Amino acid sequence: MSNHLHLQVEKKSRLLIIIFFLCTSISFFAQEECLIIGRTTGELSIKEKLNIRVFGFSSSLSGQVTLPGVSINVIEGDSVNIDFWNISQGNPVSLYCESIEFLQKEENGKVMKEKKPIDHMEHGFYSFKAEKPGVYLYYSPENNPFNFQAGMFGTIIIQPKKNDSLSEKKGNEALWCSHEIDTKWHTDQIMNVVHDDINKPIVLPKYNPDYFLINGKMIKDIKGLQSLNDIKSEGVLLRLVNSGLYLHEIALPSSMKFKLIFGDANHVLVSSKEIKIQLYPKECLELLLFLENVEEKERILYRFIDPILKKVHFKANIPVFY
Repeated sequence: MSNHLHLQVEKKSRLLIIIFFLCTSISFFAQEECLIIGRTTGELSIKEKLNIRVFGFSSSLSGQVTLPGVSINVIEGDSVNIDFWNISQGNPVSLYCESIEFLQKEENGKVMKEKKPIDHMEHGFYSFKAEKPGVYLYYSPENNPFNFQAGMFGTIIIQPKKNDSLSEKKGNEALWCSHEIDTKWHTDQIMNVVHDDINKPIVLPKYNPDYFLINGKMIKDIKGLQSLNDIKSEGVLLRLVNSGLYLHEIALPSSMKFKLIFGDANHVLVSSKEIKIQLYPKECLELLLFLENVEEKERILYRFIDPILKKVHFKANIPVFY
């Protein structure tokens, strides 16, 4: 083979390698686009004949505000682009996550050196890299802790790659995002913050929550973790998020076996009586639970603890099975 022909073959081989690399990179690392709309005109049904006003994040103009708000569900390695549209009636809002770096960009894609809140009827553009599998909380840091308690929070779930061993061990998945509501914070007088007054502190009543929820529902309405018809030998991946201002303590039956997938192991305390999980505000955990040895009547205990008084303010039971 002549040197010229050998060079041509070598160039073609390199080109094929580059094309293969680009194709596999595209298949492994996707670009995810997400629209989040910030609004201050949401309404949450607490119970029959009791609706309260909330702030929140929705995915469309016609969509109702839910607590938590828009869930960003991506795969490890994905690049995520967020178009955030603020229609919150004059209340500047931004997006923030304590454990994931959000880059804020101009409309042309240029990264902004200094981040800033998004004004009413304006768009903000954010991006982040889904680097570590787990569950995360994002929220509006403005007027802290008011916007957060009012409902401006959502979750980010980063799934491991499909070839990860975890995907073979789990059956069902559940997200329990727990929070409290003080209805005195949800009056029009407090929630109608105008743009000109945004730099003035909001005068809030002493925080004394009167409703305790998971995923925007009263705890008593949470039916359970797993159906009795499901296979007990399959693990249940439980994602726990504290989107409240209190310490949330979750006690699992000691008969459960578990594996901590994501979160601070120091906040999982095991004794002969229970598996106690302490979730501080904005903290998230993932547990893979195995229920083979759990009896049908066993329950999960939630305690909402006042961080100042160090006392249980409210507690409730959730059945393991339904």
